[in-house]
Parts: sequence; C-alpha cells; structure tokens
Amino acid sequence: MSDVFTAFCEYLATARGASPHTLSAYKSDIKSFIQFIGGTANITHIGPQKVEDFLAALATQKGSPYSSKSKPQKPLKGRSLARKLTSLRQFYAFLLDRGWATHNPTDGIPLPKSATPLPKALSQQDIEKLINSPTGTTPQQQRLRLILQLLYATGLRVSELCSLTLEAVTEGEGLILRVTGKGQKTRLVPIGYAASATLTAYLQTARPHLKGHHGPWLFPAPNGKHPLTRQRIFQLIQNAGKSIGISVAPHHLRHTFASHLVANDADLRSVQLMLGHASLNTTQIYTKISHNRLTQTLEKHHPLSIGKPSLPKRHKPL
Repeated sequence: MSDVFTAFCEYLATARGASPHTLSAYKSDIKSFIQFIGGTANITHIGPQKVEDFLAALATQKGSPYSSKSKPQKPLKGRSLARKLTSLRQFYAFLLDRGWATHNPTDGIPLPKSATPLPKALSQQDIEKLINSPTGTTPQQQRLRLILQLLYATGLRVSELCSLTLEAVTEGEGLILRVTGKGQKTRLVPIGYAASATLTAYLQTARPHLKGHHGPWLFPAPNGKHPLTRQRIFQLIQNAGKSIGISVAPHHLRHTFASHLVANDADLRSVQLMLGHASLNTTQIYTKISHNRLTQTLEKHHPLSIGKPSLPKRHKPL
C-alpha cells in the first residue's frame, strides 16, 4: 500500500499542484480511513455504507480512529467531514483510473453541508497596532515588521510568503512580487509604497545580518538551505498579536487585506487577481463581510436601530 500512497501523492503534487500541506491532509484522511476499515486488505472491497459509517463515526467520535480515553476529540462538523469525503473520493478515483480498484465507494454520497463561516478580518485600528508592534532595530525585528506588512499589503498566503526568493522581487511602478500560488500558477502582486520602503530597508540593513542570508530565500532559515517554515511564521505573528492583546494568525492578515479593499470599493476582479483565486465566487465572500459591517454600524449608531426593538409579528393570512 505504501507504493499506492507514493503514486497518489506524486499525482497530487504534479498533476494537481498540491502543496505539502494539502498532501499531508490527504495522507492523514486516507490513513485514518484504512485504520477504520481494518487495514489495507479491505480497501478495494468496501461499499458506500462503510464510507458513510466512517463519516458518522467522525461526526460522533464513536468508534472513530481519532477517539481515545486519554485524548478525547470533538465531533467533526460539515466542513471537516466534507474534506474527509473529498480526500477519499480523489483517492478512489485515482485507484480506479489506474485499474487498482473496480469501483468508487464514495459515488453517490453527497458532501456534508455546512454554513460557510465568514473569514476573520482585523479592524483598521488593530491592523495598524499589529504592523507597528515590532519597534526594535534588530534584524529579527525588521524581518517581523516586513512579514506583517507584506501579508497585509499583498494578501499572500503564508505558504506563498515562505517560498519567496530574492529573484521574486522585481521593479515596475514600485516594487512587485512574482508569486507562485496554488497549482503552480504565477501572478504579479504590487506591494505598495509603505511595504516597498520596508522591504528595501530590510534587504539593505537587516537580511545581510541574518543567519542563512547566503541562501536564495527572502526570509531564510538559519541554515540558508530552506526558507522560514509556515509554523515559524505563524509563531512570530501569534506572538506579535499577543504583544498588543489580540489573537491573530497569518491568514487573518490575508482576509484583512481583501476585506479592507472591498470595503473601500476596490474592483472585485482586481482583488481576485491579487489573491490568486481561481474563481470570482471565492472572492465574493468579502462583499458579505463588508455588508455585515454596514449592518453592524447601522444597528449601533442609527437612532431607529439602537436597542434593536422587536418588529411587529406578521399575521397569518386568513
């Protein structure tokens, strides 16, 4: 089965352009399913009922491969269950295409429904506090200041930020980043004046004094052979948030970038291109955030909304 896993992962990485994070999620989902059905010997001999039992177990954590007395797990909800089913669906489609399976047991099983949560975006006040929180002059503080500004100024995914090289920084009308995103698609993202100035200062006065500066990465790890990891950048941003009393992660800055643009009447198509979304439908979630904020403002400040008086009940038609 290890050979099948290897072939499947190679397919995801090459044909589908899956990131290491996505590959790790697929592996985890499939291995937990194999554990649930009692081993690899059964993987091509099961039907849809077994898949539904697996999802039901995860939804209740009864008989789930993740449940244990020492470390109880919370039941999974629609979004997480849908990801598990998607992983299995892709895996069995791969086996079927290669002739390693005779049927796909996930066929006909609908994706679990879930409410789409609105992305968390920081307020203008909080984002200003956050990007100004690194006040020191050490190379590490300058690096953190640039990381915060770039994420907010460009809306990059943290994986895209990690993979930036020195060659990715180009000049146009100001500085521009050549970013490689999902599916190995490349896009050009403008930085803006403030972040451009911070980036220039970082390259001139901070990066040359960081360990690993001999490597090609914009944010090198100490050995210079690899960039800073997503986990390390998450930790740096989390600590910066704690210093000003807020909870924040890298993707919150991406959401803040997009929601602030939309709130200030930016063209949705331009926002889509900068975010690297394949579909405009994905970008439209930020218009809902803007609408919600308008509603909250109205309810908080308009005399007819303060106190939220109850509306009269509608009478049923006779």
